[in-house]
Amino acid sequence: MGEIKSAWELAMEKAERLGKLSPDERSRQKEEEYRSIGQTLVEKYLAGLGLWQLEVELEKYSTDYREGVKAALISRLADALVLGDDERLERIIAGILTVAPDKRENVEAIRSQLTQLFEEYGEVEAEADREMEKSAKDILHQLRISGSAIGEVNPRVVPECQLLLNALAKPHAETLEGLKKSLAELC
Repeated sequence: MGEIKSAWELAMEKAERLGKLSPDERSRQKEEEYRSIGQTLVEKYLAGLGLWQLEVELEKYSTDYREGVKAALISRLADALVLGDDERLERIIAGILTVAPDKRENVEAIRSQLTQLFEEYGEVEAEADREMEKSAKDILHQLRISGSAIGEVNPRVVPECQLLLNALAKPHAETLEGLKKSLAELC
């Protein structure tokens, strides 16, 4: 009569048949682990986790593992930047400065560029909003709809207006991608 094997024993036999991971595969596996942990920490942080809690979370890992997680965390924080969201920008920069205080000078230089980019984009966006609103009101006026019959006009709900805003944002978005890359490469 045959011996009954546990799931663990069967899994171990299968793993032995498959062979061991190559150094590249192990490296990729570790990178994926770092990315996963970094993404989880970013999600928690952007959902309201405090800076000190972020530090506590990082302290849970061994020194060399922590460096990998820190690099992934900074990369994911940089990826989370959204054009025109000044509040998120400040939160992300604060997070990066917390986990990489030794990179303060570089982070501050990039922050300055990001702030300028966000201001420029805000001005372009505000001007486009004013022009689209004026155009929409002109159209309504031509249809003899005016006065108190017109409440707030939101041209952003019109697909053509959204396409125009996207086109105006494109050069700013490309610049933002370059700055995100610079931030991610700090560690």
